Amino acid sequence: MGLREALGGRLFTRDRRSPEEKRFGTGLWRQHRDRFSRSVDRYFETAEALHREFGDVDGTAVQDVGAGAPVTPVAAAVGEISALTATLNALDDRVAELMARCHRTVPLDGLVFPAEGRKLLGDVPEAVSRAASLVAQAAQTAAMLRAHLRMHGAADAAQLLEYPASARRYADRAAELLQAASATADGNGAARGERP
Repeated sequence: MGLREALGGRLFTRDRRSPEEKRFGTGLWRQHRDRFSRSVDRYFETAEALHREFGDVDGTAVQDVGAGAPVTPVAAAVGEISALTATLNALDDRVAELMARCHRTVPLDGLVFPAEGRKLLGDVPEAVSRAASLVAQAAQTAAMLRAHLRMHGAADAAQLLEYPASARRYADRAAELLQAASATADGNGAARGERP
């Protein structure tokens, strides 16, 4: 008797999916996770370029922001943009956890969100998509600050400080959407007796 017969005709195969594919699938959840991460990456790249180009203007390093040293408007604006990276990094982790949970609840390897999935997870995909767009807008705002500094330098201090305030508003709105999406996923899982 051969191995196949001994196993009742079954052969064991190795799961060749990557860890990312196992966690998020290859469809809708993976797409949303990747899109959000790309938006965060764009923000990080722009913040890093700002820090590199304008992080030590008029003798005030970005690291001095909040340390009690007198801070120029340029250093304050660049420092606020840089500080927001920690918030966005935490949101990126939250999206990864949420998309993994969604894939466990409604496994998808395609881009179509089935009606049964809608019953279980509501508008979670749309909320994550909108949150990714808001982070992309925050990255665009940081890029606008960079362009302003290149063209006008420290002129118009009030305008300089409006850029990081706008970026923060976009990030805060993204966080609100993700919180609501997570609550929806948790609530529907709890209604079915599942652990989030």
